[in-house]
Amino acid sequence: MSDSTISLDAKYFVRSFIRFLSKQIDQPNFNEDSRESIEVAIQCLENVYELNEGDAAAAGTAEESSGKKEDDPRNHVDLYELYRSTYVEVSPERKQEAEGLKNEGNRLMKEEKYQEALNTYTKAINLDATNPVFYCNRAAAYSRLGDYVRAADDCRMALRHDPNYSKAWGRLGLAYSKMNEHKQAVTAYQNAIRLEPENQDYKNNLGVSQQFLEERSRNPGPSAGAGGNPLANIDFASVINNPDMVQMATRMMSDPAMHNILGQLGGMNNMDALLETGRRLAMQMSSENPELFNNVARQMEQAGINLPRNNPPNPDGSQQPPPPPPSAS
Repeated sequence: MSDSTISLDAKYFVRSFIRFLSKQIDQPNFNEDSRESIEVAIQCLENVYELNEGDAAAAGTAEESSGKKEDDPRNHVDLYELYRSTYVEVSPERKQEAEGLKNEGNRLMKEEKYQEALNTYTKAINLDATNPVFYCNRAAAYSRLGDYVRAADDCRMALRHDPNYSKAWGRLGLAYSKMNEHKQAVTAYQNAIRLEPENQDYKNNLGVSQQFLEERSRNPGPSAGAGGNPLANIDFASVINNPDMVQMATRMMSDPAMHNILGQLGGMNNMDALLETGRRLAMQMSSENPELFNNVARQMEQAGINLPRNNPPNPDGSQQPPPPPPSAS
């Protein structure tokens, strides 16, 4: 798509928004100052997007003289109605299609095709963004893929639509606990138990997070929790079961260069050999599959452990510092 096409599409879009604003001026709930502010906003948008008389035909205004663009469907887009039909009053047909996609996503989850399930849930959300179940199910897919930040985001979105959705509270607690945010996890689990008092899983998970908080209060510091083991909060199951990880490990262990590395480490003491092996494996993983490496590194960094990264050298030959870990909230 060329820049001119993008620019023309933007003009159609803004003109549609201006039509909405023009209708708002006539609403009785606005006073004179508010109406004047809307008129100023319209003038500013027209100036910024150059919606002058020369662009009237393209923008779909009343001043069309040539009539060449009057049949363009973009002239008749009602953004407000589009918003309502997508996020407020979804048609029964769209709801039914979205429900079918949700069921397909559930099937893919059972088959452990988590990325495919995530994509399918996203399609369902695009059809019906008002259903909290779709967000909660996609949160489960994100959790299976080790992306607990997005899982928490989807749980919170589900709860915006239904604050009494116990499963969303439970999955939010799980996401928080995986991010080592046990205080927030406790609150989420407590809400889940309030809505579903007999759910033993929520009670067990609540107890685990409370234990983490108690141990952390007794032993403050980044390595507190789970007996002072910073690795306790890393989801090794999702890492080990990741097909890309299994494929990479198989390929690396069959590489003669890797055998050579392990042979060179034989003369070191055990701790030095372990650290050096880990360093070299991390560097090779970073080179072969940066996305997978960054996912593992993020979990390690959230647990207080920094992995070496393949950062490009500075002009003086020194390594650039690694980027800061992403926010856990």
